[in-house]
Amino acid sequence: MKIYIYWIACLLCFAGCGDFLDETLKGTLIPKTVDDFAMMLDSYDSHADKIAYGNCLTDAMDDDVQIPEAKISRYRNWGIRSFCWEDYIFSESENDEAYNSFYHVIYICNYILDNLETAKGGGTFSREYVEGAARFHRANAYFNLVNLYARHYDPETAATDPGVVLLLKADVNAKEKRASVQAVYDCILEDLDLAEDLLDDTAEYTFRASKAAVYAMLGRVYLYLGEYGNCLEACRKARAITGAPEDYNAFSLWGNNPDNGIDGMSWDTWELPDIICYKWEATEPCSYGYNLSDELMELFDKETDLRWSLFVTTCKYGSDDFGTDEPRISVFFYPGNRGYNVGEVYITEAEAAVRENDIDGALWALNELARKRHVTGMYTEVTERDPEKLLRLILDERRREQMFKGTRWFDLKRLNRDERFAKTVTHVLSGKTYTLAPDDNHYVLPIPLKAIAANDLLEQNPR
Repeated sequence: MKIYIYWIACLLCFAGCGDFLDETLKGTLIPKTVDDFAMMLDSYDSHADKIAYGNCLTDAMDDDVQIPEAKISRYRNWGIRSFCWEDYIFSESENDEAYNSFYHVIYICNYILDNLETAKGGGTFSREYVEGAARFHRANAYFNLVNLYARHYDPETAATDPGVVLLLKADVNAKEKRASVQAVYDCILEDLDLAEDLLDDTAEYTFRASKAAVYAMLGRVYLYLGEYGNCLEACRKARAITGAPEDYNAFSLWGNNPDNGIDGMSWDTWELPDIICYKWEATEPCSYGYNLSDELMELFDKETDLRWSLFVTTCKYGSDDFGTDEPRISVFFYPGNRGYNVGEVYITEAEAAVRENDIDGALWALNELARKRHVTGMYTEVTERDPEKLLRLILDERRREQMFKGTRWFDLKRLNRDERFAKTVTHVLSGKTYTLAPDDNHYVLPIPLKAIAANDLLEQNPR
């Protein structure tokens, strides 16, 4: 397989006026065929054309992480600001990589959708696949944007709550106001509805779009919309294609440090277990492995849960000794795909089922996942039939399964709307305590100051 990186993919988001097709740089390739457009979507590198970009902006903001004193210097400045929930994470001269990258993806997808109909046929990829993939990746970008920079979806206010700028054409000079949260979700669902009919069940590589990926994303979208019946249906459709979660009993450490390797796991991150569609972060708040919060660590049975024994370590990062023995997630082998995973499908199905009062379905999905995450013969099946108690067990399992996969911040936002699960998050840094109440404005990230300076139509979120 050959991966192409087009200069157009970088140019499109930052170009000024003029037709970029008028000139061809020496050694570059201008997309003209269906295959060319497909290659623009064909990337596992979040540093290149951003198609594989996955959210990591909120990794230091939720309740799953702590920053040991000795590790403060290993965090980027914006990572520390996010950990302390400062009003603005980036200054007017700094780029918000998440905001820029997701809009970069949107621009590429818009360009493809604008020009695909008149493109010459290709020999490898179908026109249907390319359209379906572009719509899937655009939907994923908008889902992340609206959950980062807008209030959580509320059916009573979504039609008037400011969402994000909704761009559906490739126009580098476009200046638009923020569309409503409802309008953004309508666009996401429309793209996924069309993509479902255009894509094959599975894809040869995990960074390519597929029908399974569409269903997995629909499960996530409907969960956040609170449409649990639709969520349940989407998860079961995804599961019918993907099959069971990977059994972590098939893997073992090469030594006492998972950074050194895990027998049975590939060094290529897009080939790690349970990936339906691969997305990865480009620049993390900290590249030395996140340290688990005390609260998260307490949720693990450290004797039987393979997610703990395989992926959490107190070993130093390589030869770099920054003086901390607090447990951290493995830098290289933790399957922290920021896209869509089989495990998430199962635990989302369990949550949707219990919320729809399908207790048997919820128990089946929960136990089917958890059994594959514990040492064989040492997992005790959950039999709880009280809906609220079972829901709490499912949410705990979701937190274990989804740690550092880019969804915990979004989960906090949605669960805060339910007084049973609303919580105040506390972070401690250099002896100072920071608190985030359930109704705090800082759950909605600021529109980047640089974006507002470039577009006076943009409305800033309350700080």
